Amino acid sequence: MRRFRNLLRQHGGATAIEFALVAGIFLPLSFAILDAGMLLWTKGALQSVAANTARCAAIASTNCPDVQQFAVTSAGNWVFPGIIAKVDVSPAPAIVCISGASFMKVTITSRYWAGAVLPPPLNGVTLTSVAYFPVAAAPC
Repeated sequence: MRRFRNLLRQHGGATAIEFALVAGIFLPLSFAILDAGMLLWTKGALQSVAANTARCAAIASTNCPDVQQFAVTSAGNWVFPGIIAKVDVSPAPAIVCISGASFMKVTITSRYWAGAVLPPPLNGVTLTSVAYFPVAAAPC
C-alpha cells in the first residue's frame, strides 16, 4: 500500500505523457497547415506564370518565340525547375472570343509537388491555372 501511495506522488513522467497526447494532435495539424500553405503558394505562382505567358504570347514579344518553353522557364524561376513541362502548357496558346473581344488564352496544369513530401489530404491534387490577355486583333 505504501508503494502505491509513493507512486501516486511521483510526477516525473507527466511531461512525457502530456507531450505524447498533445503531439498526436499538434503535429498532423501543423503539417496540414504547412501543406495548405505550399499548395496556395504553388497555385499563385502558376497563375502568375500563366498570366505572364498569355501576355507574352498576345503581344508577340521577342522574349518568347516558343511560348510553351517561356512558360516552363518562368515556372522554373518562380517555383522550382521541372514543376511543369512543355506538354503541361496545353493547348498551345490560342485566341478565344469572349463577348466579341479577342483574348489569348493559356492553360497550365501541374501535379501538386508537395503531396509526395507530406501526407494526405492534398497529395495527388492537380493544379490548373488559366489566364487571358486581350489581343489587338479585329473583334470576332
